[in-house]
Amino acid sequence: MQLLPLHSQKVTVWCGFTAAFIVGPFFFEQIGPSDPVTCTVNGTDYESLLLNQLISALQQRGCVDSTIFMQDGAPPHIVTPVKQLLNLHFGSGRIINRHFPAALSPRSPDLNPCDFWLRVYLKDVVYGGPIANLAELKHRITQRIHNITTETLRCVGEHAVLRFQLIGENGGQHIKHF
Repeated sequence: MQLLPLHSQKVTVWCGFTAAFIVGPFFFEQIGPSDPVTCTVNGTDYESLLLNQLISALQQRGCVDSTIFMQDGAPPHIVTPVKQLLNLHFGSGRIINRHFPAALSPRSPDLNPCDFWLRVYLKDVVYGGPIANLAELKHRITQRIHNITTETLRCVGEHAVLRFQLIGENGGQHIKHF
């Protein structure tokens, strides 16, 4: 008889994208006795990822000054050092988060393309068949993210703008047909 674990293995992964390119994926892990171990993200880890990966990638492409940064209000996203880092590089007018001046209403529909598109897309393509272990899961995530075309990213960006416009025209209410 083969014993199966009660809960499936998981990874903590971050990925960001623009209409032109993807930054990531980055897996949050700690060094374990034999293999990396998935860890919970804290403010320090998230600040390090933003500074060393995201902002660095945007600077290399010369687009920090034209990027609007959007994230949810998860606890690591709103610690003071993270908010200061975001303000420094994006200014409060180009940050979309409920804890910044251009705040989204806490009850607004989910407008983040990472939530309404990327997460759904990855679940569909990554979990299409059985996954043997965490290494295979991470490989599938990485492979599927790297296979996303710039045309797809452009279309997702256009769709996000359309969602913002429609919700604005609807007084911030949920758009059922979306």
